[in-house]
Amino acid sequence: MGILYGIGVGPGDPELLTMKAHRILHQADVIFCPEKEAGAGSFAFDIIEELVKEAKAEIVNLVYPMHYHGEKLQTMWEMNAGVIAGYLEGDRTGAFITLGDPAVYSTFMYTLPYIERRGVTVEVVPGVPSFCAVADSMKMPLAAWSEDLLVMPVGRKGGGDLGEILRQHDNVVFMKPSANQEALVRAIRENGLEDSFVLVTKSGTGEERLITDFEELEQYDIPYLSTVIVKNPRKRGK
Repeated sequence: MGILYGIGVGPGDPELLTMKAHRILHQADVIFCPEKEAGAGSFAFDIIEELVKEAKAEIVNLVYPMHYHGEKLQTMWEMNAGVIAGYLEGDRTGAFITLGDPAVYSTFMYTLPYIERRGVTVEVVPGVPSFCAVADSMKMPLAAWSEDLLVMPVGRKGGGDLGEILRQHDNVVFMKPSANQEALVRAIRENGLEDSFVLVTKSGTGEERLITDFEELEQYDIPYLSTVIVKNPRKRGK
């Protein structure tokens, strides 16, 4: 079997791609691109499209539905692993691209064990996580001195614990805030942190939007590719 590289392509700015990732993408025989449904396209591929125009790689889209039905997802991961292994028979190189960094809530990591069971050698190439890009663009430290930092997704159900989380931690990064925007907005308001958050959508792209005004946040329909950072000034003062 050949080798597969799981490559983080960053949050959206093609210039944030690492030199190693750039080299591998131009050497790969196949580039695997996750999409939420057939024909939907891959945002990860949109990031690198201009960079690989002269590359030799075949582009293969793989469907990874955005739901939480465990058995169906596992079946999809195993099926896609089989497709990947089929393309990499012999001495071939593949690149599986994923947003941000592969180690942070990425589709690639869910598939990785199934790929390795097929006898494919796998190497993971880091990428820039969206929350690091957001904090850097704001010239805002994610954590300083003895502060703690929590990175978590906003759950689709409930949300009553978000307020408690904000009270317990100095700095909180909320991934996937569109999953339960109402609970997130309520937690920020009830903890008096209306002036202590930042929301960035589609970071590093021509469609990037920054929101720091709480009233605007309340009225805004948060899209999927968004990150919220909340810094608790009272907690830091202790």
